[in-house]
Amino acid sequence: MSHQVLGVEEVNTAAEALRIAEFAKFKPAYYLEEINEIQINGSSWRMLASVDIENSEDHFLAVMDKWTLSAETIIPPVERTVVDDLTKRQEPSHNGADLGLVNSHIRRTLIPKRKGKDCWLEEDVVVSKLDSSTYIQFIPRVTNSSDIPFYYPQVATYGFGYIRTDDNCTACTLVILVRELAVGSAVATKKQRSVWQDLVKKLYKWTVTERFGYQKHSEHDVIIDYEQYTAKYHQLKAKYAQRWVEGWTEQTDPKKFVYEDIAIASWLLCLWEQDTDAQDNNQPTFVDLGCGNGFLVYLLTSEGYTGYGIDQCARKIWTQYDCQVDLRAQTLEPFNFVTDADWVIGNHADELAPWVPIIAAKSTSPSAKFVVIPCCPHDLSGKKMPLKANAGQSKYHIYVKYICDLSEQCGFLTEREYLRIPSTKNVAILGRARTLGDHRDNIAKLCESGESGFVARIPDSVKNKLSMEKAKQRAHNPALSAD
Repeated sequence: MSHQVLGVEEVNTAAEALRIAEFAKFKPAYYLEEINEIQINGSSWRMLASVDIENSEDHFLAVMDKWTLSAETIIPPVERTVVDDLTKRQEPSHNGADLGLVNSHIRRTLIPKRKGKDCWLEEDVVVSKLDSSTYIQFIPRVTNSSDIPFYYPQVATYGFGYIRTDDNCTACTLVILVRELAVGSAVATKKQRSVWQDLVKKLYKWTVTERFGYQKHSEHDVIIDYEQYTAKYHQLKAKYAQRWVEGWTEQTDPKKFVYEDIAIASWLLCLWEQDTDAQDNNQPTFVDLGCGNGFLVYLLTSEGYTGYGIDQCARKIWTQYDCQVDLRAQTLEPFNFVTDADWVIGNHADELAPWVPIIAAKSTSPSAKFVVIPCCPHDLSGKKMPLKANAGQSKYHIYVKYICDLSEQCGFLTEREYLRIPSTKNVAILGRARTLGDHRDNIAKLCESGESGFVARIPDSVKNKLSMEKAKQRAHNPALSAD
């Protein structure tokens, strides 16, 4: 039975439990160090991995259809897949495949993300049947092996097999097969070996997931077109990433924060360009509440937008930004804070996150909008919310629903977008349009309820200072440590 829960998409908890139980049966065999050569229909192949699975041929083929039409799901450097030719025929297999009768033959082109550096690749995808087994082969259409791009397996051919291992057709095995360019070329590096290990795990999980009818719970690219976003992302990544990853002065992981903020900035810039067309080219201004390291403010400012960021305390990295980047160290009382910015941003803003729609609604800018990407759940008092999740629930999405409710009380038509960022807390909540009616009383009541119990978070610098003082006291008075 499916249950619709506030704050989450519909989840079939029974099917989900079965799916997870099936995942626990994943026990693969890898042949990466030793050569496991097998003969199929008179031709030699090297098997790299295998794993037993319950009878799931239709589901295996459904996964292969998805991977064929979207190579980017298993080859991350690929941006998109273009299918050039699709034919259905029953005839002996060609192209050096030699794996039985061909059921289908697709020609496709892989388009890489780094178009200026990496070449496109044409590829044949051949589905063939031999006895009761099914094979899918991926054959790069290149003249020389040197023409194979870095993002593609260094093989002449690779493929997946669904092999029945008993007469009753109940015991089956998934396999990964290759024809190497040279002995060991497919597994020459640790990274290559890791790719094949991840791939057999993904093949198993996707096939099991298909069998239990799992439905994706989130949809990307609803508000911003995928190609528009990725073009902007690669532009900003090439412009800013290397410099800041190498010159990061914070203790935090630069690869996480730099790339995540580049992704968020790319999405915001696409959003603002989309909105600007309808606003007679008036560029919006912004304020980033709880801006932390300030890198998002730096990116938006560097791309020509005017705005500022606020956080409780300055970061070391702030001194590395250009002087026009406006970052302010101050403790906000959100119930009293008023801004004239066109956009109010809350990116993982902790206790300020639920206040973002309220502050936007109070803005002196008549068309103020907001975007909030919530993280840790806080209510209007600034305290953490003790959320309780039942079966099929997600605490994070319950919190998303809470902020959406606040947004609607403030008179916004609320939108949601799942961002392409390296974080599980990846929902952007937007308020770009207002509903009819006067919501000033609602806003005043929210501010009043928040003000009565609001407790500002203690800055990390103050916490560290208090911690050091306590440590000194314990060092001089061992009795305190005993307590």
